[in-house]
Amino acid sequence: MRTEPLRSIHVGTGGRGVWPIDVVTADPNWEPVALVDVNEAFLESAREKTGLTESACFSSIEEAAQEVEADAALICTPTETHAPFARIGFDAGLHVLVEKGMTTDLALAKQLVKEGEELRVRFCVAQNYRYQPLQQTIKRILDERTCGAPAIVDLIHHRYRPEPRTLNYLNAMIWDMSCHHFDNLNFWFGPVKTVTARTFNTPWSRYPYDSGVYAIFEYENGMVCNYGLTHCAQNSSYHLRMQMERGSLRAYDVEGIELQPTGGGETETIDPLALPRSEQLVLDALRDYIRDGVEPGISGKNNLQTLALCQATCNAANAGTIVKVADLLEE
Repeated sequence: MRTEPLRSIHVGTGGRGVWPIDVVTADPNWEPVALVDVNEAFLESAREKTGLTESACFSSIEEAAQEVEADAALICTPTETHAPFARIGFDAGLHVLVEKGMTTDLALAKQLVKEGEELRVRFCVAQNYRYQPLQQTIKRILDERTCGAPAIVDLIHHRYRPEPRTLNYLNAMIWDMSCHHFDNLNFWFGPVKTVTARTFNTPWSRYPYDSGVYAIFEYENGMVCNYGLTHCAQNSSYHLRMQMERGSLRAYDVEGIELQPTGGGETETIDPLALPRSEQLVLDALRDYIRDGVEPGISGKNNLQTLALCQATCNAANAGTIVKVADLLEE
């Protein structure tokens, strides 16, 4: 029996709002029915892609939810608007997907998840990095225990991003970019136990607040992750290395994924899995959650682990103390 496509309202049609439109217009499981934006140029471009008319275009999600019959709202707007826009969707009986990060406050995120559950709508966060081929391949290697269990992990991402743009608030780099890294780390290893962290800036930085963070994550099994992110680097680089029982895994600064035996023996290169684009897999996960109740790793509830690690890192840096992640989820 043919299943009717899920009808989507697109809130935010420029910038990161382009990818949901590109995906749904090529996916028979979805049907765009409304576009929401205050930028006429973005709306015009979205109309051309979707074939929708001006009557399906709105300047607010409230108006779109009232005028159009839909199943889900796909929200790609600034992070500070995610909670109020998601709540409008919840109240209208819409399932909701918001771009990362869910919020910039763990307490607000927990309340948002609770409200979605009470209204029995599905709520997800578009953490697409976990669906990228490299991340999925690393997860497979870890699950297969090819090199045994990891004990030491280094994940360092230096970004050349000289213009602050919208990242002009306290700990912006953590809430905006670390949330991707933290979601990957949770996907690979499970939740972090404790966090020690500090933030910093450089003499040449144009950011009004610290634009770099270093942290140590300790896990229940004793594994330690050395994490670093900067937006004030002079050149971009990405380094990931995992020291495991029978060797090390290295990625990002090599082609593919490199597995090197203990002591520096001959390396093996593993090609990443061939997968659809990560954003397609995000909407596939949302679709299965709506239709079949299969809760994905990117559900609002599961994403609280990612937000908790963001909050713990902020708290640890701000207070100069060790923070237990689980305590934040229990508050």
